[in-house]
Amino acid sequence: MSEPLILDPSQLPDISNLVLEDDTPLDSFINEKQQRLLTTVLYSGGDTGITVPFIAAANVGLFSSIRQPGVAPDVFLSINITGAEDWWERKVRSYLFWEFGKPPEIAIEIVSPTPGNELSSKLIDYARMRIPYYVVYDPLRELRGSTLRVFELQNQSYAPKTDAWFPEVGLGLTLWEGEFEKVGGTWLRWCYPSGDPIPTGDELAAQKDAQLSQKDAQLLEEQARTKRAFIQMIELGLRLKFGEEGLLLLDKISAISDVAVLQAIASGIAAANNLDEIHQIYQS
Repeated sequence: MSEPLILDPSQLPDISNLVLEDDTPLDSFINEKQQRLLTTVLYSGGDTGITVPFIAAANVGLFSSIRQPGVAPDVFLSINITGAEDWWERKVRSYLFWEFGKPPEIAIEIVSPTPGNELSSKLIDYARMRIPYYVVYDPLRELRGSTLRVFELQNQSYAPKTDAWFPEVGLGLTLWEGEFEKVGGTWLRWCYPSGDPIPTGDELAAQKDAQLSQKDAQLLEEQARTKRAFIQMIELGLRLKFGEEGLLLLDKISAISDVAVLQAIASGIAAANNLDEIHQIYQS
């Protein structure tokens, strides 16, 4: 877990001349979707495995010191932290370490065709900021090597990590083949210890619809079994009490879908004196 920063209010730096926002990012649609997939999924209402307050954001500046320029990762995740009550205040519109009390746990960079120094200056910057984990996702293979690289802070610098599981956070990252917002391909996704991706809001809705459809199908099948059982009881009762003549009603009775009516017919056969009385049961 990232190290907490404790400052007395009198020690807070003057940020009046600090450039916090410059509107410079130019991302592709795919990068924008990838960033959104990594952030919104954590706010979609599903079980994320995170049990403490957190902030997940894209392209928001991180500032560890007023003497150093900020860095805006494509995505970052900071846990065990409560968001500001008024996001319009300048001091919390960006992620100032001294205001939020700690660095994020994870910073993620998505490599685009435009060089972004993901394995050079940014590797040094995030280590200087004491961010425990740094992830470089290279979907277009612009950099030589693996599509997904994970680094862990050890002492003052990063060392390669052999997996993409973050025990302090309770989440991992996985490469997933599928469709997100009608775009198919390989996506970087947060995942559970099992490796299964955390579902998006759309996936949660689809799962719920599938569960409801399954319940409806089970209910219909149960009703069909009950109907067949009553039809068999009615057929036997008509045959025993009225002989072959009683079976003349069976076609009409078999067309009845209301199980309660079928139950009433089955129960009424014993007391009926003739077929008209049976007929009145399901005509009433």
